[in-house]
Amino acid sequence: MRTMRKMMGLAWLVAAIWAMPMHGQGTDAVVLEETNAVDIYSDVAFSLKKHRSVRIQNANGAHHADFSIYMTNDMSIDRFQLTLSDASGHLLRTFKQKDLSRTEFSEGLAADGYMLYLDVTPPSYPVVVACDMTVNFKRNNISYPIFAPLDSYNTEVEKASYDITYPADIPLRYKVVNSSATPVETSQDGKSCLHFQIDHVKAVQKSEYGLPLSKVSPKVYFAPSRFTYYKTNGSLLSWNDLGAWEHSLFADRGALPEEAKAKVRQLVAGCTSDKEKVAAIYQFLRESTRYVSIQLGIGGYQPMAAAEVWRQGFGDCKALCNYMMALLAEAGIQSHCVAISTQQDKLLPDFPNFQQMNHMILEVPLPADTLWVECTNPQLPLGYVHDDISGHEALEISAHGGRVVSLPEYPDSLNVNITEAHVALSPDGAADITINEDFRCHRYARMKTMATLSDNDLRKVMFSFYHLPQAQIESIAVDDGCKPYSMPSLTYRLAAHSQKYASVTGSRIFVPTNLLHKDYTAAADSHLASELSVAHGSRNVETIVFTMPDGYTVESMPESTSLSLPFARFSSSVSAEGSTITITYDYFIRRGTYPGAAELFHEFEKKVGEAYTRKMVLKKAQ
Repeated sequence: MRTMRKMMGLAWLVAAIWAMPMHGQGTDAVVLEETNAVDIYSDVAFSLKKHRSVRIQNANGAHHADFSIYMTNDMSIDRFQLTLSDASGHLLRTFKQKDLSRTEFSEGLAADGYMLYLDVTPPSYPVVVACDMTVNFKRNNISYPIFAPLDSYNTEVEKASYDITYPADIPLRYKVVNSSATPVETSQDGKSCLHFQIDHVKAVQKSEYGLPLSKVSPKVYFAPSRFTYYKTNGSLLSWNDLGAWEHSLFADRGALPEEAKAKVRQLVAGCTSDKEKVAAIYQFLRESTRYVSIQLGIGGYQPMAAAEVWRQGFGDCKALCNYMMALLAEAGIQSHCVAISTQQDKLLPDFPNFQQMNHMILEVPLPADTLWVECTNPQLPLGYVHDDISGHEALEISAHGGRVVSLPEYPDSLNVNITEAHVALSPDGAADITINEDFRCHRYARMKTMATLSDNDLRKVMFSFYHLPQAQIESIAVDDGCKPYSMPSLTYRLAAHSQKYASVTGSRIFVPTNLLHKDYTAAADSHLASELSVAHGSRNVETIVFTMPDGYTVESMPESTSLSLPFARFSSSVSAEGSTITITYDYFIRRGTYPGAAELFHEFEKKVGEAYTRKMVLKKAQ
């Protein structure tokens, strides 16, 4: 499986990100005009002629003036020009193909491609950036450029078109997504042409709980029915056909040398179940291999041989999956490689294609359970389905061909952050503080990097998380519960002394009731989203116990709060017993998409924020 960069080199060319302007509230750029002309010469060769004109309104859109394209040995640029003009149309600067910089630096150890790029800094705003180029694809092509004029948030599209011309004897397939656009069909000189027009597309505002751009931006996919790729032949008429071609590339790549087989026998010698065997082999994978991207020719889809991974100790996602599959097979355990996207959760059911998948994992079907194994990052707990793939559809590859499968998604109730904090107050407003946090399932994934931070960086993070004024952190302990098949959980314990946690006026101490939500604000820009989208539901349960100084009593406490929406609820409660005050907060939000609920949710979160910022007042007894 090629990385996304390679895929776009063959599909949409990392299509140069050109910029756009403020054409309405919250809009940074406008695509004034985009034209695409794809001319297919044969089943392996075509050209793309592209024009794109964008007005950039402000510095937020400055990066859109830059250009980049990933090139392979099967591609060439015949023409390139990029111009900058001011708002009145006066030409400011022209860039030609000779001005493009080239770099072969990549994340991978081996690649047959390189990046051409141009970094442009607009001298002022607004500015119009116009780019024209012609790119030839000479051979080994399995997809055609996507028509996706809305490629950025806070962007509008005024006018965009796409023409694709192809020989009558080369059947072309297309799929329109998030749009009602229909093609105008014509034919001339034995070739057919499809013309698509997508105009007047409104901007999609970037929002914390807004739908991802990929789910709302209009696009059209194109693909052949059959293809020839590095002397192999394949079909895209069904997902089963695509999986069969992928499986053929794995043939004879799983043989292991005798020393590797002996190692497997040693690893599983004391195991009493298949689960124990998988865990032992996964631990060996963790200790003996590392991920490296490989993008050489057909190697973009065909894995390194398992014997080569054994010798070298590295591989890309498909190579490591193939290697793990070979190790498991030696232990008598069947598994399947699975192609998946880390960016899109759904595959087009009636449009098999290469452009929706950018990663590979391993499926291990066991009698009582199916394991989904992330071979590129064995630091993750075995059995954990991480954020980038949970709930996603994927293509299982086996001797039977391809089969669309769905990965599991953790129930919202398991994505929990449980907090216990203790605050021992002094008469001068100082406090000794301990905080215990436990993050599980999807909440674990977001916090896992905490276990890799240096002590100094960890302290900086804690100060950004919590209300710790004039504080000294005395100790931090982080425990990454990375155990096979267990509930993914990261915990840490923090001890600190704050010299000014509360403020003192006369005989009263004014105490912030929540040290856990520093500078809490309502969901950013949620009111701008057309639909509220919650990718992963979760629950936060917080208990904070305050100990009053000797001789003080409670003069006032925050009122308890109860808020609810059809998909979210929040409650807080306060109780006092002797010298302690206990405050609890419980916030739950359910995964899903909720049309028309963004403004309602924004108001809900504002009230949550108000509850977090309340104070209590302690008074010294007379």
